[in-house]
Parts: sequence; structure tokens; C-alpha cells
Amino acid sequence: MKRIIPLLLLVTTLCTQVNAQGYNYMGKHVLFNANVSISPSWVNPNPMSPYLSNLSSHAQRYLGVNYWVTPSIEAIVWKKGTVGAGYNFYKSPFKGKYTYYNDYIFSYDYCDFEGIITSHGFNVFYKQYLGQTFAPLGHYLKFNFDGFFYHYITNNAQEGKGKLFGAKVEYGYDFLVFDCLRLSVGASIGSTFGNIGLALKQMTGDDYGLYELTINDYANARMFMAYWFGIKLGVGFLAF
Repeated sequence: MKRIIPLLLLVTTLCTQVNAQGYNYMGKHVLFNANVSISPSWVNPNPMSPYLSNLSSHAQRYLGVNYWVTPSIEAIVWKKGTVGAGYNFYKSPFKGKYTYYNDYIFSYDYCDFEGIITSHGFNVFYKQYLGQTFAPLGHYLKFNFDGFFYHYITNNAQEGKGKLFGAKVEYGYDFLVFDCLRLSVGASIGSTFGNIGLALKQMTGDDYGLYELTINDYANARMFMAYWFGIKLGVGFLAF
């Protein structure tokens, strides 16, 4: 986290300096955004699980969602493009089985676990506006690079941390209200650069080889399954 804030400040400063004499919208070129992305969580525990525990299994399956909170700062750098940087937050329960050496049977054994994973991180992006639209409104494609630094703790006193990176593409539309308030909606698809194989096994119900993995493998897989697809809702303010 100590490295994230200076990085975001540096990117924001560079964006502002690059655009100081460039394109702007009604004399303004910097936006502050508050975004939330959600994705379905059909086969995993998720932030909604505690609130859905009294419902049927079908309701838990279809109402369970992941969510990411991603505030950002964005600068218009030319008439059809913006760049920006932001902060990522994610938190969710997760579960699995990990391998450990059992001193009583002098062999490896498996242990079920449940835990909570919490991730902080950063994102940097470029947004290209499409067709006859101009920044900061209209149809767009957004190219995102993300970094995540996570920490987990389990019910059997296992604790650890790790890092993960990812990239995604988002298609969406920006609405501008009163020439200063921007509303955004979009859909994204992408991938983290972690243990995707485990995530795919979990999604398809294939248990072969799952018991040879570490808790970090499950943490990486949980992040991927929350990241690979998302629906983004956002609100921004064209400040100066």
C-alpha cells in the first residue's frame, strides 16, 4: 500500500502536465470517479453469502455476487482519449483444501479450510472514445492494467499474503449531465496472471488434482473468478 499512493500521485501529475495545453471539455479536463464492478459468484462463497444463508440453494447461487470498489482520477489527453489511475479494493470469503505433512501418520494429508481474503491495489487505464463521440462522453473502449496485494486468514489459523496482476478490456457508455456530472455503465472481460487452471476446474466441477494445491493457489483462483467478467457502474465529476 505504501507504494500504491505515490504511484497514483505520479500518474495523475503526469496526466495533468501532459494535458495542460491540450484538449479539454468546456475548459475542464480532470475527472474524479467512484466506480463499483459486480460479477456473478455461482460456485464460490461471496460477500453476499452471510445474507443469503437462509434462502434456497438456487437463490444463493443466482443472487450471490462479487464486487470491486475502484475510485480513480482521469484526465482528458486528446479529443477522443483519456488516461487515468485508481485504487482497487476487494474482499470475500473463500474456501478449499490444502496439502500438509501429517507428523502422526508420517505422510501428506489434506485439510479443508474457510477464510477471508482482502485485497488492495491499483489500476491504470487508457479510454478510447468511439465513433462521433468525444471525451468525456459517449461509447468507449477502456484498456485496464491492475495490481492486487492481498492478505488472507483462515479458520484454522493459517495466514498469508500475495500479489497478483491482471488486464482487461471494458466496453461502455458515458453520460454527461449538467456538463459536470458523468454517469457510466460498462461490461469488462479479462484475466489475472495467476492460477487460472484451478479456477477453471472449480467452475466446471472437476476435482482432479485440487488437493495438491496451496492456500495461495486458492486465493489466486478466487481473485480470477471475481475479475474475469464484470458489470461496471460509476459516477464521476468533471472538476477542473
